[in-house]
Amino acid sequence: MPFDIDDIYHADWSVTAKGRWKAHACRKNGDWLIDDISPVGDIPLFINILAQQAKEKRVVLGLDFPVGLCRAWYQKAGFKTFAAVLDWLKKPAGQCFFEICETPDQITPTRPFYPVRAGAKGHVKRAHLVDSLGVDDFAQLYRECEKASNSRPAAAVPFWTLGANQVGKAMLHGWQNLLLPGIERGCHIWPFDGELGCLLHQPGVTFIETYPGEIYGWLGLHHMNLPSGRFAKSRQESRCEVLAQLIPDLAKQGIHITPKIQAQIANGIDNANGKDDAFDAFIGVIGLILIAIGKRAENLPDSDRIRTQEGWIIGQQQSETHLTG
Repeated sequence: MPFDIDDIYHADWSVTAKGRWKAHACRKNGDWLIDDISPVGDIPLFINILAQQAKEKRVVLGLDFPVGLCRAWYQKAGFKTFAAVLDWLKKPAGQCFFEICETPDQITPTRPFYPVRAGAKGHVKRAHLVDSLGVDDFAQLYRECEKASNSRPAAAVPFWTLGANQVGKAMLHGWQNLLLPGIERGCHIWPFDGELGCLLHQPGVTFIETYPGEIYGWLGLHHMNLPSGRFAKSRQESRCEVLAQLIPDLAKQGIHITPKIQAQIANGIDNANGKDDAFDAFIGVIGLILIAIGKRAENLPDSDRIRTQEGWIIGQQQSETHLTG
């Protein structure tokens, strides 16, 4: 089902400014035009731009960081809904949530992120999170949408802030500097504020959780026959070859790219500071366009737990795991 969206942004997020990139697309003559790939820059200014557009347009912003918390956390922390968590985070009592723990004894349900750094080999362990949060095993710290699927491996557990694939630090930064200020400016969060079609009934900004790794599967990137071998987003050559195959197919679906952006991505989006962050922003905006034109379903599970506590990665098909509650 197509959605009535005027502008789409996708942001690849990071704690560091050089790792925060956004891509933008707008609807034009019934098709979609990707016209920007650039650093996010000043975050309050970016929020203000979104708020100004939202006065007359239906704007969607895809966020490449977790928006929601796992079921086990709610059971231990005593919150019933994500909305209640957001209200708590606005208050002084909730600021401890944003402080990453240095030692296991600091870990609590209201301060669940660990560790600040790796330290000596074997000094920090996942078992510290499991024991301190009082769960049976590490797998309980995954949200349903973060578990492995047929098309990709499991995403990272946000609370574990160690390793190249960790997302917790970017998540905390995004919540503090974008999500909460955006809510104060009237932005909505899918799916907690409703299904996408309902949120787009009138002008406004809707934040949506995305996962570029999921969108790779929609686009078949890992199965493309590339001259340099299997797709690897960290290699400029690989990105260049993927884009050369992808762009003509996008045009057939009514997704076009301005000459300026064509030139920018011709060499595989080799931004000196952005690297594959800019590539993920670009892929993310394509994924959201596919949602907008009805080529990919919203795929929101009919689960109260998902809609009020955990959230969902848009477009991801429900896993084989049976959802209850």
